[in-house]
This record gives sequence, structure tokens and C-alpha cells, in this order.
Amino acid sequence: MQYLIWRTVIALAGRLPLRVSYALATVAGLAGYYLWPRGRRAMLGNYRRVLPAAPLSERRAVARRSLVNYCRYLVDFARFPALAPDELVAAVSGEASFRALDGALATGRGAVIVCMHFGNWDLGAGAAAARGYRLAVVAETFADPRLDDLVAGARRRLGMEVIKLESAGPSLFRALRGGGLLALLIDRPVPGKGVKVEFFGEEVEVPEGPARLALRTGARVVATAFPRVDAGRPEVLTLTEFIEPPSNAEGWTTESLTRAIMAAHEGFIRAYPDQWYMFREMWPAKRSPGRNRG
Repeated sequence: MQYLIWRTVIALAGRLPLRVSYALATVAGLAGYYLWPRGRRAMLGNYRRVLPAAPLSERRAVARRSLVNYCRYLVDFARFPALAPDELVAAVSGEASFRALDGALATGRGAVIVCMHFGNWDLGAGAAAARGYRLAVVAETFADPRLDDLVAGARRRLGMEVIKLESAGPSLFRALRGGGLLALLIDRPVPGKGVKVEFFGEEVEVPEGPARLALRTGARVVATAFPRVDAGRPEVLTLTEFIEPPSNAEGWTTESLTRAIMAAHEGFIRAYPDQWYMFREMWPAKRSPGRNRG
């Protein structure tokens, strides 16, 4: 079913004017909000922590916009392979960030680009590849191999190397050699398998891979986000925070580096809360011992 839906999105996005595709994405996002109770509950729970002072009506509005923005991202993703490299570059502003990235890569140890499901990360990655950066992205494998080939193929046509999370291994280290970029997503809760850090004032457990890899290789860490700047257009702004080594003698640990990464993304989300696409509970639910868990 997912494969057929995605094929339909690609067919429509390739034939319809962008404004019409975005209008359909708006309808799909609003329908998803009202027809997907599990996702709606998760989003409202997440936004209760992100926007603690906001009334429920505002959190609901932000959650609706988040789903709409995600559907617009899907429209953009379906259209990207048809774009020329110069069009990709023009769609992503942030010259200062790219100049800073060049400076960070001067050591030859590469950079770990840490993103979240936020804004349009694939457009940012495609623009980086179009600028000539050697970029590898780590991606999970879809259960349907046809869908997996479709999505991975689109990213490869944008100039990215796709490394599967399930069999990454030495490929991650090779991607950083000689000043390469390796992009990973960190907002995937992994209870019992990651590192616990504070995020919006509460503890979460997220993958330790980005921090551990950077510490082992000496690669620079860059927390990055690409928020959309106009609801009716695909262009994005580049937000970056280059996480500098601390001045104390002890240096980074996996936990402290992950904490710094999450703090940077917390700032990005505060600025653009409706462009964070987290449709499952980010924070573990706190239940009393006698409460029904069903």
C-alpha cells in the first residue's frame, strides 16, 4: 500500500503545478490529523513539552501544520530528481553555513551532519551534493523492497551515497575519510539502546551513533536543519550549529556531545515547531503503577 501511494504521489507531483500539489498536500495533512488518532495523540503529547505555555488550541494548530508541512515535503521529494543541480543549489540559502563547513572540513577528517525529521532535510542534502560535497546518508530500510528502491534511488539520483542503517559498519568510517560528509537523523527514540539526555526539560533516549562516531574519528559535528521559508514554495533556510570541543581538559563524552547536539536542535524546533515531523511519542509516557496501560 505504501508503495502504491508513493507511486501515486510521484505521478501527480510530476504532472500537476506546484500550487495544486501543495493544495492536495494540505488536504492530505489535515485529513491525516483527524483520521489518525494515534499519531495525533503522539504529536499533541510532544508539543505539550515543546510548547508548555501554549493553550491546547495552539498546540493542535501546530500539530495540524506539522502534518501539512510533512505532506508538502513528500511532494518536494517526489519532484527533486527532476531538478537540475543549479536549481537545487538555488533552493537552499545559507552561504555562511557552507563557508563554515569548508573551514571545518579543512582538517580532512570529515563532518558528521546531525539532522532531525525537520523541514526538508533531503533538499538540503541534495543541494550539498550539487555543490560538490561528497555526502553519504544513513537510512533505514523499508519493509517493501520496491518502496525502498524507489526512495533510495531518488536520493542516489540527487548525488548522495545511501548507507543502510542495518548494515552500516565500516561504511560510516569510509564516508568520512578525506573530508567527506556523513548525515544521520537523531530524533528516533531508542529506549534501552541509546544515550539518555535532556530534551525540552525531560529525559529522552536517542541514538549515540553520531557522537560515538565523531569521537572515534575526530570528525566535526554539525547540528543542521533546513526549515521551509515560504509555505507555497520549496525553498529552505540552512540552520547550523558547529559544536566546538570544550576548553576543559576532559573533552567530550558520548553523553555530553549528544546533549549538545540535542540542545542545538531544541533551538531549531523552538523557532519552527510546526516543521518538526515527530509522529510518535518522543518522551516515554509516565504512568502510575496502577494505571491501565491498554
